[in-house]
Amino acid sequence: MRLSPLAASLLSAFALATTTAHAEMAIGGFAPQIAFFGANAQGADAPLAHITGPDTQMVEPAFGVYEPNEQLLYVSDFNGRALLVYPAFARGNVAPLRVLNPPQFGQTRASAPVYAQDEIGIIVSNCCIATYPLHASGSDTFAIRTINWGGLSGSATDLNNPLSLRYLPDSDEYVVSEYDRLVFHARTAGPYDAPTRRITGPAVANCISVAHDPAAHRLFVLCQTPWDGSSPVTHVRIGVFADDASGEAAPLYTIEGDATGLDLPPGYYVNGIGHDPYLHRLMVASGSGSGSAAQNRVVVFADDASGNAAPVQEVEGANVGAGSLGTPFAVPVDAIFANGFDD
Repeated sequence: MRLSPLAASLLSAFALATTTAHAEMAIGGFAPQIAFFGANAQGADAPLAHITGPDTQMVEPAFGVYEPNEQLLYVSDFNGRALLVYPAFARGNVAPLRVLNPPQFGQTRASAPVYAQDEIGIIVSNCCIATYPLHASGSDTFAIRTINWGGLSGSATDLNNPLSLRYLPDSDEYVVSEYDRLVFHARTAGPYDAPTRRITGPAVANCISVAHDPAAHRLFVLCQTPWDGSSPVTHVRIGVFADDASGEAAPLYTIEGDATGLDLPPGYYVNGIGHDPYLHRLMVASGSGSGSAAQNRVVVFADDASGNAAPVQEVEGANVGAGSLGTPFAVPVDAIFANGFDD
């Protein structure tokens, strides 16, 4: 049964109040598992637990998000071509509560639940933003609306190859990261509507992923400069923007430099950035282009870090994931309905 808005609001507020000091970092990717790490994990520490096993129906759970009102995980399974929904605090070989897998999905990328509207936005077919009922399941569900590809179709949507997706509740917009820009669309936009705005210019060139902190009204844009053929590293930076920025905007500040541990050897790549609203942290996943699990790594910063800041946490190696990593996300560990299941 869906909670009333008031009950859900109270539940969410209480759950958040009980979890401000405790959160897990969750990370999936291109192997059939999601790993959960404690806030103090470092180095080659093992995960606290996994969601994994044949009952999970996972193939490549590359992107996940915790929905606090109903305390669920919404997991985009790239080559499983499905949205899988799990109890947020179940672990082990747990079956999904729902599976949404219409043919339109193709290879699914990020999703963004919009609880207040009973909807969820999803990057489908590597090109478009489709919105579905939040509680939909099965293969015969139609999208409520779709914002179409703006490439060879000649439409004005400016969507080409969106890599990550976030929902901005204050402006009722979706934002996606393209390789050379951020593109914003009204949640209710039609299939060929133009963006509400864009962030363009050198500060978002080579952007891979975007995270959002709605409380601080900040966007965190993860970018990696292509290797120039001679440098010993490829440069990685996090640009921080006001979430109402537009045009060729300069970041408010950046996180970059030797101490950050963000720069990577040639042939290594960042995979995604997530924001933890419970511990106020930023999480950046990376790995080698070969997909070697031994090179997997997540570095974590305070979300008010700036400049050449050192990470507060770094986990690395095959314990982080069995294949190439996806985008990290946060799950509180002691919310009121946590059930303490183990592997």
